[in-house]
Amino acid sequence: MRQEPQVGLANRRFHYSQGKTLGGSSGRNSNIFTRGTKGYYQRWADLVGDPSWAWDNILPYFKKSVDFTPPDTAKMGVDANISYDPAAYGAGGPLHVAYSNYYQPMNPGLIKGFEALNFSYQPGFSSGRMDGYGYLAVTIDPKTQIKDSSETAFLSGAFNATNFRVYKNTVAQKILFQGTTATGVQVETAGLSYTLEAAKEVIVAAGVTRSPQMLMVSGIGPRDILAQHNIPVIVDRQVGQNWQDHCAFEFQYKMNVEGNAALEGDKQFLYQATEDFLQTQTGPLTNWGGDILGFEKLPSPYREALNQSALTELAELPDDQPEVEWLIASHGPQMATSSYVTFTPAILAVTSKGTIGLSSPNAADNPIIDPKTFSSPTEQALGIQIYKRLQEFVNATGLTTGPELKIGPRGSDADILAGMKQTGLPWYHGVASCPMGKESDPNAVVDGNGRVFGTKGLRVVDASVIPLIAPGHSMAPVYMVAEKLADAIKKGL
Repeated sequence: MRQEPQVGLANRRFHYSQGKTLGGSSGRNSNIFTRGTKGYYQRWADLVGDPSWAWDNILPYFKKSVDFTPPDTAKMGVDANISYDPAAYGAGGPLHVAYSNYYQPMNPGLIKGFEALNFSYQPGFSSGRMDGYGYLAVTIDPKTQIKDSSETAFLSGAFNATNFRVYKNTVAQKILFQGTTATGVQVETAGLSYTLEAAKEVIVAAGVTRSPQMLMVSGIGPRDILAQHNIPVIVDRQVGQNWQDHCAFEFQYKMNVEGNAALEGDKQFLYQATEDFLQTQTGPLTNWGGDILGFEKLPSPYREALNQSALTELAELPDDQPEVEWLIASHGPQMATSSYVTFTPAILAVTSKGTIGLSSPNAADNPIIDPKTFSSPTEQALGIQIYKRLQEFVNATGLTTGPELKIGPRGSDADILAGMKQTGLPWYHGVASCPMGKESDPNAVVDGNGRVFGTKGLRVVDASVIPLIAPGHSMAPVYMVAEKLADAIKKGL
């Protein structure tokens, strides 16, 4: 799927990738497991009018999925101080959460940089707190070091234990209704169209772009959009109108220690990494490219440079919610033969809202995707100051050799903003295209149990129902939503 030209990103267009595979995008992401903050979930609960979405009530669902394994520093070959909060994790769940067996050589430099910038050290980011820096937990099997996904963790077990069936190479065309009650789904396989009837209800879990599309082609969505495609209106709700995603910025430098970048262009390095992975499940092929994340609210003196409008908008966020993430990976240009480091700051204080529209009434056609990334004045003001903060951070690490490679040095604020628009990109953490909320909220599409307002027997269970974008990465919140709404379904809620 290709986005519309993004005004906030110098009118560039991006492919908005989704995992077209069993397991969806969990089969192709970076495995990063963060949950968000307590204040973020309280804001979610307040927005929905349902205290069951507050931190203390959702933590059991976070833990239910997980089988946690502490880091194996012997396999890493270092005596690293990798702290974690064991009370935040579960044991015996289907999803492996663990640590890579490769300790990135850049880590001491990153720690030096974070501490020079007064970041505190945190025992991971699964305990409802996200301020400071810490080590990543990731969704990989600790024994094999192979990626875990919703297919390997959940679906494969369902095949063996239940009568669950997957219709492969099959496209859902639309949801069928009797009045406002969902009765089944019209699907197509190899040119043959047929109906799957629902015994109890229809559950839509097609992701942040396809779930709103499926609702709209079936008659649930904004009246004006449906009218453009001659789709009879069953329920007039603001489907696809409140999409949120993070904007990230990539800055690349040559690096003075070993890293993953050379895996693409250095055959000897790749050969040794392959041997390490196959023989001992160690080395850089066990690691996506980074071990350490940092989170912060923009500090002084950068905060004082923000205008009053930006400060007012940022003040609406919970006190414990970070505005900036610092993700650093030992990645570089394609086919690199030496070491590089990519600093990727991301804006977590999202104030831009995008849309999902219809290109046709046919669900097989791609929807119109316009996230409006980095379009709000507040995000752009943050972006300018993030660039200035980046210079301080990079210099403090002692890792880089030479200038930044993608946009080079920048001078005035206008020059910096132009550069940020050139290096910014969507981060594929999209949520809120079918947001959860109160029925009286005109922007809400589903209730606190994922049931579509104005219908019976129809529910949405995926990232699209998350009403506010989480600070950090979206995978863990999506697993939590799935666990919680599965419980609601079993209870008949």
